[in-house]
Amino acid sequence: MELSIAKEKYQFSTGIKSKVSKKKWIEFIEMNSGYFTWLEDTKAGKDTLSTLDKVPESFREGVLKGHFKSQACAEFNAKKKYYEVIVDFIDDYGKVATTIMKPITKAHLRRLLDMANYLDAYLLNNGNEIIDDKFIESH
Repeated sequence: MELSIAKEKYQFSTGIKSKVSKKKWIEFIEMNSGYFTWLEDTKAGKDTLSTLDKVPESFREGVLKGHFKSQACAEFNAKKKYYEVIVDFIDDYGKVATTIMKPITKAHLRRLLDMANYLDAYLLNNGNEIIDDKFIESH
């Protein structure tokens, strides 16, 4: 599954006309801070920011892209030393992209659907299949 949250179905991200509110997305992440952690608040994020002066200037913008309330992480795998659930706000397209590095569960889908509902948007698979309560209950 390639899950994202957007205001409308899309085939290519560049075709999204109506944008998700970043302000509302930040509110949702902060209201769910027991689950989500901002990238800049993780050990990896803090390490990146503390060594930013060692990154060539031409690469700094890319390195910083996930920081400053643009990426939230959840479900830290202590054994593998990384977060298994990542949600990114993609400013250029006004959508939320997800990366889930483990089998997707109904709980993951439910949490993302709650986020989509809060954002007055759709939870989508591959940009065009709407994931709703019926979908979650049938899988």
